[in-house]
Amino acid sequence: MDVHHLEKRCADLALVEEETGGLEAPEAQAMPDASILNNLVGRLLTDRPIRFEHMQHVLASVWRPVMGMYAVSLADDLFLFQFPHPKDLQCVMEDGPWSFENHLLLCEQVPPGNRPEEVTLDSVSFWVQIHGLPAMYASPDFIIKIGEYIGSFITSDPFNFGGAWKSFYRIQVRMSILDPIKRRMKLLRRDGTTQWVTFEYERLSTFCYCCNRLGHADKFCRVAYEKGILPEDYPFGAWLRAGPRRQVRLVGAKWLLSNSSPTKLPSALTEGPSPTMLVTMTEAEGLQGNLKRRREALDIEDTVTEDDILMANNGKTDELAGQACRAQ
Repeated sequence: MDVHHLEKRCADLALVEEETGGLEAPEAQAMPDASILNNLVGRLLTDRPIRFEHMQHVLASVWRPVMGMYAVSLADDLFLFQFPHPKDLQCVMEDGPWSFENHLLLCEQVPPGNRPEEVTLDSVSFWVQIHGLPAMYASPDFIIKIGEYIGSFITSDPFNFGGAWKSFYRIQVRMSILDPIKRRMKLLRRDGTTQWVTFEYERLSTFCYCCNRLGHADKFCRVAYEKGILPEDYPFGAWLRAGPRRQVRLVGAKWLLSNSSPTKLPSALTEGPSPTMLVTMTEAEGLQGNLKRRREALDIEDTVTEDDILMANNGKTDELAGQACRAQ
């Protein structure tokens, strides 16, 4: 066989394989828009895989940026959120912390000229409620010191001193995820006595009841494993979470009856009496009640005797009786 003919056949075969083979293109990934300067980089405090498509829709529906937002997955555990308007970025930063599927979102603004991967994500800001602080010690300067005791003080609620009805004070504090969150502080009075001031954290997501650190539950705590600490001996609990600031009133609450002590109905009325039966029952109850009251009145009259009637003698009655006797 001619060598040139064999080479031509091999070349044709290679061309056929190239035309019929190949790899399917992956999904197009969004690229960061370099013209947008309002960037927020974040990661979730968990080692579980995250469904980015679902996460971006959930966060966008919660944040509701007026001018919209872009979400880009930089890595499996690193995400970039871009906001065309700086006001939307400011609202997200001020209204946090945020979480997805009960996993805390660590996020920071990307400084201009820096890459998102260079931003350190090891702290989070919380709104903390201070309970048990006497009003005589609740000065703005002392509240700042309490914030520095918890972490790094950011700001104080402007309504902290709006009225005497408030039972706690609110401050915003930045805390490191490597340190355990503080549950209370000992207040040392000048007379030598002490008092505990307790803390409650708003929007507190997953944390450990054993070591009091963020990012894992007590069933995955190494301290509990190594020291064999039982759940009933954990020093922390869900009481560190602050309750909702506004109580949601259910629309149909005033029409619903309590199931704690349901009324037992006869078997024949399990489906409820008809309107006609209700009228008949009401009239019968009224008639029976009237008859009963009449019978009781008659019984009382029959039992009344002369001994039960007492006449009270007074001076005027005696005087009239005497006059009548003299007239006779």
